[in-house]
Amino acid sequence: MRHLAGFLLTLLLFSNGFCAEPAVAAPVDPLAHLRPGHPRLLLTDEGFTAIISAAKTDPLRAELTKHLIATAEAILTAPPILRNTNDKNVHEQERYAVYYIVTEAMAYRITGDEHFFDRARNDMLAVSAFPDWDPGEDLAEGEMSFAAAIGYDWLYAKLSPDERDIIKKALKEKSLLFAADSYSHRAAWTGNNGNHGQVCNAGLVSSALALADEEPDLAHRIITGACASLRNALSGYAPDGSYPEGPGYWTYGTTYSAIMFAELESAVGTDLGLEATPGFSNTVNFYEAMEGPFDLMFNYQDAAEVLQNSPVRAWLANKFHSPFALQHTRELLAAFLQRNPIIPFDRTIQSTVVNRFFALHEVWFPGRPSGSVTNPPLDSHFRGIADVATFRSAWNDTNSIFVGLKSGDTGRHHTHLDLGSFILDADGQRWAMDFGGDNNLGIYTLPGYFDYKAQRWTYFRVSNHSHNTVTPGDALQNRNILAPITKFESTTERAFAVVDLTRAYSNQVHSLLRGIALLDRSRVFVQDEYQPAQTDLPLHWVMVTKAKIDLAVDGHSATLTSNGKTLRVDLLEPVTAKLETGSTKPPTAEENQNEGTAMLKIDLKPASAGSITRLAVLLTPVGDKWPRLAPPKLTPLGDWK
Repeated sequence: MRHLAGFLLTLLLFSNGFCAEPAVAAPVDPLAHLRPGHPRLLLTDEGFTAIISAAKTDPLRAELTKHLIATAEAILTAPPILRNTNDKNVHEQERYAVYYIVTEAMAYRITGDEHFFDRARNDMLAVSAFPDWDPGEDLAEGEMSFAAAIGYDWLYAKLSPDERDIIKKALKEKSLLFAADSYSHRAAWTGNNGNHGQVCNAGLVSSALALADEEPDLAHRIITGACASLRNALSGYAPDGSYPEGPGYWTYGTTYSAIMFAELESAVGTDLGLEATPGFSNTVNFYEAMEGPFDLMFNYQDAAEVLQNSPVRAWLANKFHSPFALQHTRELLAAFLQRNPIIPFDRTIQSTVVNRFFALHEVWFPGRPSGSVTNPPLDSHFRGIADVATFRSAWNDTNSIFVGLKSGDTGRHHTHLDLGSFILDADGQRWAMDFGGDNNLGIYTLPGYFDYKAQRWTYFRVSNHSHNTVTPGDALQNRNILAPITKFESTTERAFAVVDLTRAYSNQVHSLLRGIALLDRSRVFVQDEYQPAQTDLPLHWVMVTKAKIDLAVDGHSATLTSNGKTLRVDLLEPVTAKLETGSTKPPTAEENQNEGTAMLKIDLKPASAGSITRLAVLLTPVGDKWPRLAPPKLTPLGDWK
């Protein structure tokens, strides 16, 4: 019923030509207040002037501009953009186009140096000469449209009439007509609730707004269609701001959504009600909560552990009034500039979002917060398709404890079978890790990796067998089901969440619950309650780590060491179980071999048919910083409070 309701709403929005929900009336003509002339996408002439002036008073802004110019100078000697001929690098041409054109156009507008203009113009003319912008790859269409539209708009006054005509013709034939056909025939990406819908709609709206005074009918159709389509993409943030595809693709998709909103505001004076989509206003807090104490992410789904600071975080922090996020983003930008004399193109999907949009830091600069800055809550629960909870012992302490728990819906793009999985940081080490996606520099080369009906689940990194969760027998978690976090509590001394995993293994269990608690802000407790549907079906408990594992002789405890730090693992119950080590090597040579990692595991035999067996594990960082406390009293998960 949920999917049917969303489909009917989409039909209503398309047929009525409105952007906002029926309760929020949108103008019939989204171009009624179109700003005349150029530039009007993201910035006006006054906006570029303000960037130049701001660099005179804010040292960080001056440093940003210095890095931008150095990056633009490095691009001047880079090879020209060429049409892709290698399917493995299918998205490379448009990513280079965004990186080159946006950077060079911004550098020209700031400095007036015609070398930067020449490079941007030549790249725009080169991509305009391509026979198409790869309409079979919707992401390619979206990104190339954005690159060409920004260059056309920001450099309009400098381009010759003939050059404008060439680029305008390409935008119309390769972008606007593709868009009109996609919306009228409801192409698959128009109903996507993830990054594809966000990237494509934003890129195509960029083209529409750039040519809105020259192609008003096409622009009207595309903006109307994009508004309806984008609501499908934005539905993934509901209700609390979490993101179904993980923090890496959060950066990608959210950046493009912000581009669309900001372009609409600068060009027509309104976001047409899109920013009010449930959950979107809180998603900057979600991203802050997913980042651990020493900058590693809770990298569920196909995300990487290390992500760079995207300019969209500053846009969100300013737009939705989050001083903490603004200050944090400013600190991250300062650190990033200190590490990188120029910002080179990085092919990985997670990094290129930042690298190729580096110039947008000038548009969405993280200024100093006004007034006092308070820390967010230590613990957070973000409901949604990705149902995620995080706990920490402190903010602003690189040695603090950080725990992430993942559950939710397994039927979405980039999903893993990771229901009930957790990660753990303490003392500046990641003790319990998530492998993230199986890719090479952001390129997914495994055959059938996105075959969600069958082959994807044969790969180790995607299955529940590689995640820090529990598995009855050798079962794979069920797909297209919801395993929610059913209980979440946060107090000064104790915070916890409980996940109901029963539907994830409906053929193997009568019930399976997992609880994870941060006790005394100094140790982590994991408790599972298992009632199998089959006699003697064992429950496998897994924790993947890069640390060295030393098992006690009795198998009831283990000591993990990493970079001189220590984590103690105690198996509290049942006394009949034992901690063991296992391999993280996948079944095929084509997969990532996961070198330098190992598995701490428990194979639990249920007490008796029909009864509930409890498995309790305590994870305690060891050192002068951490107190030595007695083991917690064990109680049923139903009594946790």
